[in-house]
Formats: sequence, structure tokens, C-alpha cells
Amino acid sequence: MNKNKIRHIFICSICCFLSAVMIYFSAPVAFADDTAQQKASDEEYREQISDLQNEQAALQQQMKDYNNKINNIKDSKKKQQAIANSIDEKISIIEESIAVGKEKIALTSNYITEKNIEIRNKEKDIEDNLQLFRDRVKAIYMTGGYSDTANSLMMLLGSKSVSEFLTRTEFLNRIAEHDKQMVEELREELAVLNEEKAVLEEERAALEAEKAALEEEQASLEKELKEAKNSIHDLAQMQAEYEENYEELSAMAKQIQAELLDIYKNLNTSNTEYVGGEMMWPVPGYSKISSYYGWRFNNTDFHTGVDITGSGVHGAKVVAANTGTVVHTNYCPYNGYSYGYGTYLIVDHGGGITTLYAHLSDISVKKGDIVVMGQQIGKVGNTGWSTGAHLHFEVRKNGSAVNPISYIT
Repeated sequence: MNKNKIRHIFICSICCFLSAVMIYFSAPVAFADDTAQQKASDEEYREQISDLQNEQAALQQQMKDYNNKINNIKDSKKKQQAIANSIDEKISIIEESIAVGKEKIALTSNYITEKNIEIRNKEKDIEDNLQLFRDRVKAIYMTGGYSDTANSLMMLLGSKSVSEFLTRTEFLNRIAEHDKQMVEELREELAVLNEEKAVLEEERAALEAEKAALEEEQASLEKELKEAKNSIHDLAQMQAEYEENYEELSAMAKQIQAELLDIYKNLNTSNTEYVGGEMMWPVPGYSKISSYYGWRFNNTDFHTGVDITGSGVHGAKVVAANTGTVVHTNYCPYNGYSYGYGTYLIVDHGGGITTLYAHLSDISVKKGDIVVMGQQIGKVGNTGWSTGAHLHFEVRKNGSAVNPISYIT
């Protein structure tokens, strides 16, 4: 063998050896050491879901208790009125249930997404390490691989001394041990990954099923909510109930008016002049009047205001018809069969002129507040003696009801 050929072999062996050294010192891709973080994330998810499930269960129990309370009413007339009055409470519970359900769906969807990302990251880590292993084996094979006789001779020819040759051989042996360990680690990681993937698939299937059930429940609740909100004041039903229970309801109506007169007599109204101007329509966007001011029900009941209603009116904003001061508020408890004006408030506009807003589902202001024309003061509801969502609106002068049509736009 001539000197040039030996020199060529020597140079090639050195290059291959250096390549192997570089690959050896290329650390394997570290598997994401975030097991603790993943466990914390899983625990946080399960705690949040548990809290939402408890909240949802409480709302379901609340609805069940409310329905049981209505079903336990023996008097059929009171029971029908309780069903009508339950719309406000029912809507409130349904809206809360929908909000909780949406939060559960969002939480579940995010958890599934995060788990998929975890799996993809682990698969990439393993693939990177597998590729590194392939490169290392290839490089070592090019240098003779683990004390192979022929290649060891080549390394000997490239060594300046026996000591150097032995050092290189030991180096190759350490590489071999390292690669064996790397193979074992790869096998372990693949086994763990496959196990995690199997568990995740089960979890994902369960989560997807739960998400589908939640979405179905949401659709049902939203349909129920829409039906409840679309229930409008039914004057014919109210008249039928009034005529069927004439003596009881007539006496109740007189009692309510007496109570109102007493409230007005004791109101601390301003002695200033009326703020003036035409009043604003109290339920923007809804113009249907189901019952006008004056005698109704075959001249058996005097209606002291106007009833404003319309499809989807429940929850619509009620605004102050004119600038003034809130002088009285009354909250109606959901006792199942309350009569009268339910939840209502009174605003004083000066000069003895006041407005009353009744059957509300909510009041946005408090006694003593100064409100301006058009400011929201409550929401349309179905509290009190009512057969559907509407606003009973009154204008009173020195405590006596007058026709509000002459005041409002």
C-alpha cells in the first residue's frame, strides 16, 4: 500500500471519527420534563369542572324545588297563577344554567386541545431522538462500529501510539453503552406515549360525548328560554280568570288600590313644579298595548294604567318616562301565587305628577336616585297578577290615576 493511499485512508478515518465525536456530544432531545406541570393542569381542569358541575346541580335542584312548590299548591286557581308567575324565576335559573353550560363546554374544548398538543409534542420529541440515534449509528458505522477488527486497524494506522488507539477504542465502547441506554429510553418513552395516547383517546371520547350532551342541553334550555320570553300578556286569559274568581280578585284589586293610595299619601314627593314636556315611551321597541286605561272586563274592573307588551318583551329595558326622583320601590318575592303589581317602582316628576312601573322582573335603581328621561330603571317581567310578560305603566296626579296616553309619546 503506497503512502498516498494510506494518507487518504487516514484522513477519511479522522473525518469520520470527528463526525462521530460531534454526534456523540450532540445531546439527545430532552423529553419535555413537564409531567408535574401536566398533572397540575389536569388537576386544575378537574377542579374547575367539579365546581361547575356542583353549580349546575344546585341550579337544577333549585328548579326542581321551585316546580315542586308549584305542584304542591292544591288550589287549581292559585296553581295556574303560580305557573304564570314562575316565568321570571324560571328564566333566571335557565339563564344561569346556560351560562354555566357554556363555561363547561369552553373548558372541555380547551382541555381537549391542550391534550392534543401534549401528544404531538411528545411524538415530536421521540421522533427527534430517534433521528439522532439513526445519525449516530450511521456515523459510528462509518468509523468501524464498536471495535470491529478492520476498522480498528484503520484507527490504529491513524494513531500515533498504542495508548492513543486504546483511548479511542474505549471511547467507542462508551458510545456503544450510551446508545444502548438511548435505545432503552426510546422504548420506554414510546411505551409511555402509547399508554398516554390510549388514555387520552378514552378521555377525549368521554369529553366529546359530554360536550355533545352539554350542547344538546343548551339548545333545549335556550328553546325553553325563548318560549318563556315570548309569552306575552294575555288579556283574554286574565279576564277569564277575573270573571271566574270575581269576588276574590275584585276584593284583592280594591285592597291593592287602597294600599297604593296609602303609599302615595305617605310619599315624600317634591313640591316643585312638574318638570314638564311630553313623556317618553317607557318600553322602547315595544308598542303593543294589550289593555288601555279605563273600565274593562264588562265594566267590572277599572284599569288604572296601560299594559305594554309584545313578543320577546320579557327582560326588555324599562326607561324613566321623564326626569325625576325614585320615591318608592317594591320587590315581589316569588311566592308562587302573588297578586297585585308584583315588583314595581314609583318616580316623582314634581308638581304632584308621578309614574308607576309594575310587574318588573328587575329594578335597576334605588329609592332616592335621581333619574333622567330615557335612563333604564328596570326590566319587563311577569311578577304579580299577570298572565304574561308586560309593563303596567301608570301616571298619577296627586295620587290619583289619570290616563297616561295623554302624557306619553
